[in-house]
Amino acid sequence: MDNRKIIKEWFYENKIPVTDVQIARFINYIELVKDESKRMNLMSKKDLPNIIERHLLDSLHALTVYPFPSGASVADFGSGAGFPGIPIAIACPDVNVTLIESRRLKSLFLKKVIDHLDLKNVKVFHSRLENLTVKFDIVLARAIYKQERLRQMVMPKLSPSGVLLYFAKYKSIKIIEK
Repeated sequence: MDNRKIIKEWFYENKIPVTDVQIARFINYIELVKDESKRMNLMSKKDLPNIIERHLLDSLHALTVYPFPSGASVADFGSGAGFPGIPIAIACPDVNVTLIESRRLKSLFLKKVIDHLDLKNVKVFHSRLENLTVKFDIVLARAIYKQERLRQMVMPKLSPSGVLLYFAKYKSIKIIEK
């Protein structure tokens, strides 16, 4: 089955609306990650063949466990190649996503993706989470830190009713409230 069909079916099965423009952005994003992974360490080469299932759809799994209200401020902490922040931003164009990445080359890649996909609701913060002075409604964290250390770092950056969505493992997201 081709990637467009896999993505479209996932949205259909989860009763989440998706447009052809969004599907095209997902496909373009995956191609950018694959292409750039040849030049820099964005993700493990052994993961590239499973990028749709293990990275894109796993990132979108957050939409099935927590509502992303219109206008919500979302941070993707330790964004790396942009998972889960960019897929969430594509799927939810009415939320504001900040990709937090301390590594310069990865930050530059994320800016390239934002420009290439014309994502108006996404910005990159090239620094560490501790250096941010703003608060977020939702913080996404995937494949970084142990849960308790992550909690200590993120709680001060959440709005009063904010939540941390911790991608503990594949298709397993823990919702940690402030």
